[in-house]
Amino acid sequence: MRSKFTWILTLFFALMMQVGFAQKQVTGVVKTQDGDPIPGATVMLVGTNLGTDTDDEGKYTLNLKKGDKIRVVFGGFKPTTLTVSDSGVLNVTLVEEDITELEGIVVDTYRTVSKPKNSNAVSTVTSKTIEGRPNASFIQTLQGQVPGLNISTGSGQPGDNNTTVILRGLGSINGNVEPLYVIDGVPMSSDRFRSLNPNDIDRIDVLKDAGATAIYGNRGANGVIVVTTKRASFDSSLEVKYVGTTGMSFLQDNQYNLMNAKQYVDFQRKFGIPNRQLTSVDPNAPTINYTNPVDGNWVDVFFRNAIAQNHTLSFSSGSKNLNNYTSIGYSDIEGVLKTTGLKRFNFRTNLNGKSDNGKLTYGTTVSANFSKSDMASSAGSNALNQNYFMGAFQGLPYLRPDMYNGTFDSAFNALRVFSNGSMPILLMDKMRTNGLKQEEFKTIVNGSLNYAIDSNWSIGTNLGADYQTINQFSFNGPSSFNSFYFAAADQEWLGSIGNIDERRLIMTSNSNIKWNKTFGKHSVNAGAYIEYLKAHFKSSSISKEGFDPNFWENGKATGWIGDSDQNDYYAPSASVGEQSAGMFSYFGLASYDYDTKYGLDVTLRRDASFRFIDENRWGTFWSVSGRWNIINEKFMEGSTVFSDLKLRASHGTAGNQDITGSGVFGSAYLYTTLYSAGRGYADEPNAYALSQLPKRDLRWEEITTTNIGLDFALFNNRLRGNVDVYRKQTDDLYQPIPLSAINGSTSIFGNFGSLRNEGVELLLAGDIVRNKDLTITLNANGSYNKNQVLNLPNGEGFTWNGSSLSGMREGGRIGEFYLYKYAGINPQNGETQYYDKNGAITENPTDEDRQWLNKSSLPVYQGSFGFDVNYKGFFAQANFTFAKDIWRFDNDYFFFTQPSSVGMSNMTNDYQDYWTTSNRDAAFSNPNANNLYHLSDSDFYLRDASYIRMRFVTVGYNFKKSDLAFMKLSGLRVYAQAENLVTWTKWKGWDAESNRGVDLSQYPTPRTVSFGVEVQF
Repeated sequence: MRSKFTWILTLFFALMMQVGFAQKQVTGVVKTQDGDPIPGATVMLVGTNLGTDTDDEGKYTLNLKKGDKIRVVFGGFKPTTLTVSDSGVLNVTLVEEDITELEGIVVDTYRTVSKPKNSNAVSTVTSKTIEGRPNASFIQTLQGQVPGLNISTGSGQPGDNNTTVILRGLGSINGNVEPLYVIDGVPMSSDRFRSLNPNDIDRIDVLKDAGATAIYGNRGANGVIVVTTKRASFDSSLEVKYVGTTGMSFLQDNQYNLMNAKQYVDFQRKFGIPNRQLTSVDPNAPTINYTNPVDGNWVDVFFRNAIAQNHTLSFSSGSKNLNNYTSIGYSDIEGVLKTTGLKRFNFRTNLNGKSDNGKLTYGTTVSANFSKSDMASSAGSNALNQNYFMGAFQGLPYLRPDMYNGTFDSAFNALRVFSNGSMPILLMDKMRTNGLKQEEFKTIVNGSLNYAIDSNWSIGTNLGADYQTINQFSFNGPSSFNSFYFAAADQEWLGSIGNIDERRLIMTSNSNIKWNKTFGKHSVNAGAYIEYLKAHFKSSSISKEGFDPNFWENGKATGWIGDSDQNDYYAPSASVGEQSAGMFSYFGLASYDYDTKYGLDVTLRRDASFRFIDENRWGTFWSVSGRWNIINEKFMEGSTVFSDLKLRASHGTAGNQDITGSGVFGSAYLYTTLYSAGRGYADEPNAYALSQLPKRDLRWEEITTTNIGLDFALFNNRLRGNVDVYRKQTDDLYQPIPLSAINGSTSIFGNFGSLRNEGVELLLAGDIVRNKDLTITLNANGSYNKNQVLNLPNGEGFTWNGSSLSGMREGGRIGEFYLYKYAGINPQNGETQYYDKNGAITENPTDEDRQWLNKSSLPVYQGSFGFDVNYKGFFAQANFTFAKDIWRFDNDYFFFTQPSSVGMSNMTNDYQDYWTTSNRDAAFSNPNANNLYHLSDSDFYLRDASYIRMRFVTVGYNFKKSDLAFMKLSGLRVYAQAENLVTWTKWKGWDAESNRGVDLSQYPTPRTVSFGVEVQF
């Protein structure tokens, strides 16, 4: 008996010793790279539910054995997995997430899911690469950060909304092609975001595939961009943060190789242009020394090094049941073109609350934003007395600013002597006497209320409003050249003003009931929603000519001259307009998950639009998506290669009700017959003419998308990314359909035809070095998109309007260039040569010789690459964007090389190499050739606009919290940054990036260098 007891006791002690040696208490501290502790980080034993959170000092304690793995997770930092050694101390350093890493959650308006349970194609950009950037709009900040998102800026004017955003290729020919924007649950009426403060943004989620967008129904056809602004946390102390930047913008360089004054004088002498002097009409006017002319430096006259400053002060705090984030902001951004700029004032307050038991939650977001813009009119036009950019770049180089003395007479004398060559002097007069100003007030308000009935059921409602007013005031002084030039011959009083007022209000309401249930490893979520949108638009305008110059003041309407009995020159004209729009929807979604291994999501939505009638008013849209979290399979346990691996797939439809591309309020009465008043036969008054045939069978454009994606992470998340392959097809396109002329028109718009976009997207990030002191992360993203028109309605297989540089054909791309193919110069006579339709050379091509070039102004390849380096508080970050296989017609170069421009505007030195009998191997044709006019319809001026651009680069230092204690600061970050600093391209112009197929004297995007500071109290 004793021996038996002894044996049992021995076995007991042996087991206790084994357990004792197997497990021990392990402690550690979770810190940032700067050495600051991270409270609230989650430390979990991999493969179990055992874990703990770090305390206020970042410390944790767990019972572990050698070889165990712990995983440490904290929002805003990369998850880290470590292996337990013999030591009882295991400290952890977390690295901040980089710009390309998807967040741990995915957010849209109707749901928030964890990244492992997300089955859709979604990209996320965080405040890290938005805050502190010197851009007027957050849209410009998104450039290069999302695969498949093509953002082309059409103007460098601060606050201009001439930016085109295309996600996964053009989804329509005549309809809206841009994504839906949703800010804090409120859908936006337009993409005009100049009044919003980018520093208030917490994250932006870009929803790409049908699984993510079908729930938005009629407005999600082109993708959805969900913007979430910053919030405070519960149980948090007051935090005050200041973010400020100050910088300078510069005009970008060009490769036109323009002539200086001396070169131009010598060149125009070859063409027999006589020397001209202002003294021929004004004896007191300055003269030109044609022997040694002085350069006018017109770029310096119209452009400047522009100063910009942005300031944001925010406050955040939270109690047990209530938290609040409040910010105020101010921006003053000068444009590189003198007289242009943007001033902006912002206020935001976001409040969230809950009941003691957590069943009731509520929240409000309120933002009030005001901006003032000084704008330039006529950019991109060929109006020599209106377009500043034409005067700056094409102005005769031997003319000088002192030839304009600030009076109408000096401008008029310049026109008399130099004809069209006087444009820079005329534009100096416009800069003195003309203006275009806009004031915008925009407020976005949203309120939400949710109640959890029990652990499974909840109900909620959400109300939102987007209110916007815009006042635009333009003026042209009574002593200006343009007032005289456009006035009637017997008009005594000159000058004009125009004033436009617009108001928009869009209200949305959404009510829902949700249910969720977990059965062991199974979980199900479902929701039913009702949504209503009502929108109102009102506008009024007044214009007036005739002002007394003795009482005139720029920017005012002083010196008003009343109407007279002799004429109506001075009678003001006015107009008013009013429009409404409405949509009603009901929809549902359901999600199933099994053990975070397999998931299935289904959405179904019905929409009714005010644009359609009868049976076409309602549209039904749906999606099905699924995922397989391969990493959670048993055969993946213990993998030393993969940290994450997930396969996704989705298929579904979405509708485009904005089939004319005219916005929320446009095309409200396409289904009815419209007449216009005018003059009839024999010029009889009070006649009516048919202006619109009814289109009662119009219906939605429908986009069907299929997407397959793979998310992966390798080597303890050191290499991570995703790849997506998609097909997006649009059916029932809104296009003109041929019609017998007996109906009063030769065509009528209707639903016919299809187009398709197919592509691949790739996102990669890798930590080349990752240790306590140093991390070096490389990142890249890229996309390929093939756009193809499938069906056209005219039966000929192509459309071309008879004069445009581009058209469409079945099997080709939207906006494909349709031109003569340049074949060189005939060395015998200097005539330009072209290829005819059979490939033979001709000097006299016809329309039948035009050829489809398989080139368009939309890139086939695009993306970005960059790096993120952190070393003991120092940091450096850079992002380079690129676009490839993109073509544009260079109209600026066309005018710089026209023989008819000699003596009228500046020329490129390239044109020195024109054909003569002694220079037969020339780059340009005989200036007297008979067929030069065909060059403007040929691919001679069609240029490769592919580029690589240093989109932004930042260097700075993050001070450690311990170094700031004596200053009573909790954070301090200083940095220097640059935007659009360098561009590598074959494009000769000032800006390789554009949203146009043809460019002429546009407002270029500037280079910007700035310095910033972030201070936290």
